[in-house]
Amino acid sequence: MNLAITLTSNYRHMKLRSLLFLGIITLFLGCEEDDNNATGTAAVSFAYDNLREVEGATIPLSLNLGIDNYAHSGGSVTIDISGGNYGTDYETSEGSSSFNIDLEPNQLTASFTIQPIDDEVIEDDKVLTISISAVTGSLTLGEKTSFTLTLLDDDDPTIASIEFENATFEIDENSTTPLILNLIFDQATTDGGSITIGLAGEAVLDTDYSITGASGNSLVLSVPGGATSASFEIATIDNSEYEPNKTIELSIEEVSGGLSVGVGNSSTVTIINDDAAPNPIANFAIASTTVDEDNGTLSATINFSSTTIADATLEISASGTATLGSDYTYNSSSISPVSINIPSGSDSISFDIDITDDSDTEEDETIILDLTSVTGGLEIGNTTSQFTITITDNDQVSLFSYQESFETVTADISEVGYQNIFINQTLPEGNLIKYLNRADTFPDINDPSQLTANGLQIFYNISSDGEGVIDNMIVSPVLEATGNMKVSYDVSYVTGKAKNIADVTFYWSKSYDGSGSFDESQWTALETVTATSLDAEGVARTGWSRREFNITATSNFYLAIRINQSMTASNDVLQWRWDNIQAIQQ
Repeated sequence: MNLAITLTSNYRHMKLRSLLFLGIITLFLGCEEDDNNATGTAAVSFAYDNLREVEGATIPLSLNLGIDNYAHSGGSVTIDISGGNYGTDYETSEGSSSFNIDLEPNQLTASFTIQPIDDEVIEDDKVLTISISAVTGSLTLGEKTSFTLTLLDDDDPTIASIEFENATFEIDENSTTPLILNLIFDQATTDGGSITIGLAGEAVLDTDYSITGASGNSLVLSVPGGATSASFEIATIDNSEYEPNKTIELSIEEVSGGLSVGVGNSSTVTIINDDAAPNPIANFAIASTTVDEDNGTLSATINFSSTTIADATLEISASGTATLGSDYTYNSSSISPVSINIPSGSDSISFDIDITDDSDTEEDETIILDLTSVTGGLEIGNTTSQFTITITDNDQVSLFSYQESFETVTADISEVGYQNIFINQTLPEGNLIKYLNRADTFPDINDPSQLTANGLQIFYNISSDGEGVIDNMIVSPVLEATGNMKVSYDVSYVTGKAKNIADVTFYWSKSYDGSGSFDESQWTALETVTATSLDAEGVARTGWSRREFNITATSNFYLAIRINQSMTASNDVLQWRWDNIQAIQQ
């Protein structure tokens, strides 16, 4: 009896332990089955409303997809990007603007990247709309399936430098066709603006000529954004009276918005008289002459178109940089104007100009004589009613000074005697150091902290003509001087040092013959700079550095600047600027 009870008790304990063990195994297997459950669905969403990134960002922007449930069997997500231009404004890690991302079962996140493409184009910000357009498998569209990414343009708006197309114009008084005056821009203006043009001269608005929109002594032109030029018309008002030719003096007085005033900020329009003169016409025999300060006495002659038939009086006024009374007298007078009596039967008249020789060292000076009025039977002519005498100083002994700031250049550096020479360049010859006019870009030659509009630049991007070698130089005109010289130039690197590996070398030569060919043995390098070396000196990108050197010239010499860089996919942009090449005798 006791034995049976003991056996039964042991059996029950063993059965209980077995059931407990089976339960634990079942629980474990059940949990493992839950962790690998892939029978559900998952919603795919973005977590963004809108994002902003700078065009020049160097690190790709990583974007994440969120999956709200791990218990799914996978699928694919289609991403579409609209707005902007793929390959021009941005690129993606997936290689296109529309692509699929595959999700494995139970995957909870996925990502892709967008890389903005930097350029130097002034443009509006680009707004990209990034959308989940479709899903497959056990995936569904979530609540947030799109957002916007704004690519912020980081380029400065272009400021157009404006000037008159020509310095002088002519129009006949009886012309039935208005004269069109063009204002040219060096580049398109991003924002546009307004131009205020001042009107002066002998011609009177609404009496001798008319301009639509002009009021008082000015005209205001509105310029829309993107414009590359502006223009207006001048119409003459004809009359039947003989009168001297009249001028309209035009000047750009003020600009606003995306405009700046260029070098050619004034122009003169001459209205040519078309009426016959009732009397003999008086003109100076010549328009100009040059004399040395020690010349003594100069005779000026006024011719008449026919013999006078009555007594007349001719008034002549004096102006210019020379001082009446101390630098000269005319017709024995130191007071302007002078009246000269013309007897009947005269066909010309002459008077003396007495030049004073002094010991002062001074600039050349001018005497300007004008026929200002007549009485009796004479009329003032339209050909040479003004006579200019330039007095050359004979006291000045100055040191040689060469300063080229390129302010007088209008299109090409050959205008001021410079040569372009190609050395080992493989890229097309249009990619060279050339003239640039852009407001507030270049240092003033006397005060480098102040900015002007004219200088030299080279810019190249391999998107233009592909990979290759830039290697060319500019050479100054021959500098005819000897002795100790301080030579200098101003330099600025615009492209950052990561891409900009160019060598810029400043040379001088006593043996170069002006042939336009490069022989390195003829040149002495004064220095070679790079963007990295200038940066190490504390010269920031777009900042300026004036480089000065001392040389001893025993004969005529030349100065030159050379740039050399291999353009590759990793060094794909090149931009440098130069200005103010100087040689000053010490």
